[in-house]
Amino acid sequence: MSATLSRPRVAALTLSATVVAALTGATAAHSEEGTSIGGTVESTIGLSVGEVSAFTRSGASRRGRVFTALIPIEVTATEGPTWLSIADGEAFAGPRRGRLVKGTSTLAIPLLAAAGNGPYRSLDASVDPVLEEWGEPVSLEAATIRLRQTVRGGAPRTLRGYHKLLLVTITAAGP
Repeated sequence: MSATLSRPRVAALTLSATVVAALTGATAAHSEEGTSIGGTVESTIGLSVGEVSAFTRSGASRRGRVFTALIPIEVTATEGPTWLSIADGEAFAGPRRGRLVKGTSTLAIPLLAAAGNGPYRSLDASVDPVLEEWGEPVSLEAATIRLRQTVRGGAPRTLRGYHKLLLVTITAAGP
């Protein structure tokens, strides 16, 4: 699923949701009398990505001004465990990896992402960060990916015009 912001935003983020599934058949249940109840059910995995909120200034840190944005998601997985990860979809290496860009300008501090109550993880890491894990099956489980961008004092005062393609991935491990 791909969602592109249609309204003017402080920063544009294009999302691409990727679903990777291991499909397996579940065995039928049996009653106490030995009668088969049900049948084979294929495994299901689903990811729905909502509209990205605008980056808004949320405070300051010792490193500079802090901006945040939110991405609502819903996850369905009939098998556990299931992992949610996010990655830079434009730069796989180099100085632009994990950073918002505008033309030839790249922000010095990488974009951070987190989900649930988990810690923020840098998107310039060599391994795409896992933001959330569900150990059991989930159905339409709502979650929010939080994005944080810190901008140093000499950098732009807003994120207007900066963008990044992000890949949001849900992966389930089958038996």
